[in-house]
Amino acid sequence: MIDVPIGRSQSGRRSFPFAFRVEFLRQWDLAVARGAKTGLLREFNLHPKTVMAWRHARDSGGFEASMVEAARKTRGAVDGKDRAELARLRQEVTQLRAKVEQSEAVQEILGKAFGLLEGITKTPEPEPQIPVALMSAQEYARWLQRSNLS
Repeated sequence: MIDVPIGRSQSGRRSFPFAFRVEFLRQWDLAVARGAKTGLLREFNLHPKTVMAWRHARDSGGFEASMVEAARKTRGAVDGKDRAELARLRQEVTQLRAKVEQSEAVQEILGKAFGLLEGITKTPEPEPQIPVALMSAQEYARWLQRSNLS
């Protein structure tokens, strides 16, 4: 059994990866029983001329040349789907960086506000010094309690 999946081109035609072709031709060469090669053709729904072309390419050294050519083409090639995905990811990275900058600014502002509020709560407000003679009865009672005089 061949474990290499058969792909589809953009036009919908089947495309056979190089590994599939090599494995198929290996099985083709091993098929010696009567009807074995026909069974292989039927199993993968291939035309005999396709297999003949693969065998000819293998025997004439075309497989090696096609491997080199494919490696050269795909070395830096990016298809349309990859370009779209790359553009989407770049946009997402830009948005996330903006969010991080905004979050850092908010964090800095909150840190300053916390420090300010902490400073306000730690320093006691001086009470207005009203002369005792001018205090009301309630203020005088509170003053006595604060001063621990009562």
